Amino acid sequence: MIGEILGGYFAGSLAVMTDAAHLLVDFFSFVISLVSLWLSSRPATHRLSYGWHRAEILGALLSVFTIWLVTGVLVYLAVERLISDDYTIEGTVMLATSACAVLANIIMALTLHQSGHGHSHGGLSSHGHSHGGHGPDTGHTKILESKPEQNADPEHNHSQERRSQQANASVRAAFVHVVGDLLQSLSVLVSAIIIFFKPEYKIADPICTFLFSIFVLCTTFAIIKDIVVVLMEGTPAGLKYNEVRDGLIEVKGVTAVHNLHIWALTMNQGLLTAHVAIDETVDAQSVLREMTQACYSAYNFHSITIQIERQADLKPGCTLCEDPQK
Repeated sequence: MIGEILGGYFAGSLAVMTDAAHLLVDFFSFVISLVSLWLSSRPATHRLSYGWHRAEILGALLSVFTIWLVTGVLVYLAVERLISDDYTIEGTVMLATSACAVLANIIMALTLHQSGHGHSHGGLSSHGHSHGGHGPDTGHTKILESKPEQNADPEHNHSQERRSQQANASVRAAFVHVVGDLLQSLSVLVSAIIIFFKPEYKIADPICTFLFSIFVLCTTFAIIKDIVVVLMEGTPAGLKYNEVRDGLIEVKGVTAVHNLHIWALTMNQGLLTAHVAIDETVDAQSVLREMTQACYSAYNFHSITIQIERQADLKPGCTLCEDPQK
């Protein structure tokens, strides 16, 4: 990114600078990830009971606004160039810079492609616990606490396999992203070749700036969509409301599930709360333990809160017990 900024400056090429702006998106994403990892290790407080996890969302929002500002300045300069036609481009410097960018993207693409075929022990670790709530016993409702049994072999192995798949999916997503960067760098290289051999076609530079600015903005709109889902307490990507609900109902002894809420603490950490009605003949603690194990094995929840109720406690016509609209 720094190389393209310097190369674009000395070459007088806005197209190269716009390519650097796209890398700025990636750079901010890496920084936000590192900072959020550090902040998430800080303990929760009375005021911030979930800790500092949401700092990732605030940082992502700030980075998007910064990218919009940089892109807006580049588009303004490109329009000014088209109107005045008073600019020169050093074709040699632009060609060398864009060629280096293409080479760097090829190296990254090859590295990620090879990593994607390896076995991964990484993934997104779920370090939360299942909390049954902290309130007084009302006499007709049991609020229970349960922690997932991490040593239960079938569930644990399934969870490890799922996390390994998530890690490989992340590598594949990064590979696809780098391929997109490579295509953009190749476009800059083509523009540089045109300007190098035909300096009178220097208009290719601001035209590339417009095209790449649209590409950068489309990338940030996808990020904004994820941010809005988190801030609106939406269901995280990869989780389906009905699928989770059906999984809970399938547990032996469960008769109804209501007040089910699934939302995101961060981009990759989901939370679940639910009221579950069970049959009078089953043991509440056993049912809770089985539901908790099922959720932690199939999904990467940060924490799970389940309130156990008896079937007789359900009130007909309760608006809170109705399923949300699709």
